[in-house]
Formats: sequence, structure tokens, C-alpha cells
Amino acid sequence: MPDAPRIAYLITSYTLPEQVLRLAETLRRGSPRALIALHHDDRRCAVDVPALDVLGVRRVEPPSPVEWGEPSQLEMVLRCLEWLLERSDFDWVVLLSGQDYPIRPLVDIERALAGSGFDAFIEATRVEPPALSRLVPVDEFASRYFYRWRKLPPGAPGRTLLAIAARARPLLSVRSMPSGDWVGARAFRTPFRPGFECHRGSDWFTLRRRAVDAVVALLRAKPEILDHYRQTLIPTESLVQTVLASDPALRISGDYRRFTVWRPGDARPRVLGCDDLPDMLASGADFARKFDQTVDRAVLDEIDRRVHTA
Repeated sequence: MPDAPRIAYLITSYTLPEQVLRLAETLRRGSPRALIALHHDDRRCAVDVPALDVLGVRRVEPPSPVEWGEPSQLEMVLRCLEWLLERSDFDWVVLLSGQDYPIRPLVDIERALAGSGFDAFIEATRVEPPALSRLVPVDEFASRYFYRWRKLPPGAPGRTLLAIAARARPLLSVRSMPSGDWVGARAFRTPFRPGFECHRGSDWFTLRRRAVDAVVALLRAKPEILDHYRQTLIPTESLVQTVLASDPALRISGDYRRFTVWRPGDARPRVLGCDDLPDMLASGADFARKFDQTVDRAVLDEIDRRVHTA
């Protein structure tokens, strides 16, 4: 039987601090040897630092301010991965949000990783470059990663630019984000080429250390890749996926080991409840998301009862 791997559970959060603590407690109870690290954007709420210290949770500090879907989110993830490489001898890193929860026993998840023939469990689907014809709609993901994006100013100037951009498709594209409206212009140059095609997928993944090393090493050797992604939207759903899918030395599983439920047209998965338990537990996934104990606390209690009770 393979030796038990050293797992680093990296939690990123900005809300629901009691639920973040519950997740950390469950991880520690199920995996006493694991490194648990937390990056919590504390602009909205604070976490219980003494309680986290009791659990041996290490915090990435100072926390970076993060806006969902913007380059700051990517910068935070990369910073945390480098932080782990510098401070831990982990074998695998599991990236989680504060609204994730394990739906298999941690010992089973970690045993499966130890015997895995893969270097990464990450979703990675190729993104084709957009056509220039007005007759061909620009794919959602092509518009994210083949355009250079800028946030529009508020008020009348922004509305004027938004109207101009809407008439200039496909050279320009527009998108509303939580922080406001953005406009993108088709990039004349991108880092994508044969052998380094653009890919996209969920921004939640499980990576062997050599895969994390590969991401960090490539970005240090070719900073123009990160420079490009700093001008895209939702870059966490493409940069790591593109780097790993383009590395022939790595063995990639397209199964990212998460259970989610999506409503048509929604940008984020819906909150899970007790009605989802049968499908969730039958999925074979390691983690599910997302949960909100202010909406349905009973579902987490039932997962604990069925999965995490010794």
C-alpha cells in the first residue's frame, strides 16, 4: 500500500466565517496530519483566529483583497500556491472554497490520491479562438481569454463607452461583473500557440506537487503569460488549466472531483440542500459545493452523520 501522502488543504474564503471554521474542523478531524491553510479576505467579516489556531490552521497573511472573476482572484490563488511551496513539504494540494465540504471520508480521498497515476485532477477543455465575422457569435470563453478587458468608469462616460462597444462587436465585447461593466477588445497577440492552446475549466482542482511546481516555474520563465491573463476575465478558470494541459510531462485527469448543480444561465452553482444528498453521495466526487448553512444547515449535519462519523 502506498505511503499516506501529505495533503495541503488550501481554503479561500470571504464570507460565512462559522462555516469556514466548520470545514476546517472536519478536515482536521478526518486528516490529523494534513496542512490546512486559509486565505480569508476579511473586508466583509472576520474569522475566529483563536479557534483556527487550536486546529493548527495556518493563515496566508496579509490577506489579499479579492474581487470575484477579476485578476485579483488569480493573483491570490498563485500567491497561495507559492506560499505553500515555500513553507510545506506537501505531496498534494486541494483547492477549496469556504463553501465546499468533503462528501467522502478524508482517509478514502487521501488513499485514492496516494495510489493515483495522475498529477492533476482538473477540468481542462480547449478554447478555440474567436472568428472575426459578425455572423459568427463569439464563444463565452473565447471572449474571456482572447480579449483584453478594462473596467468602465461609472456614470455617463461608462454608459457611452458601453454603447459604442456594443455596436463594435466582434472587435469589442462587453460584460457585466459584480464590480461593474467591463469592455474587452480583441487581442492582437496572445500567448496561445500550437502546443500551448487555451483551455478552460472549473477553478477548483487537486494537484500533485510537481504540477504546482510546473505552473510556478513556467510563469517565472515566461511572465508574458501571466501578463496576458491579468487583462482577461475570470482567469482562474483558464491559466492553471492551460499550463497543465499543455505540459506533456504531466498526467492530467479531466475529473476535478467536485459535485455541483447548475441552473441554466447561472454564473455560479446553486446552493445545495438535503434534497441533493442522494445524487451528491452517489456521485463519487470528493467534495461538493456550494453550501450555505444560513440557507440549509441540515445538509451539512446529515453529511457529517453519514460520512464523517467515526
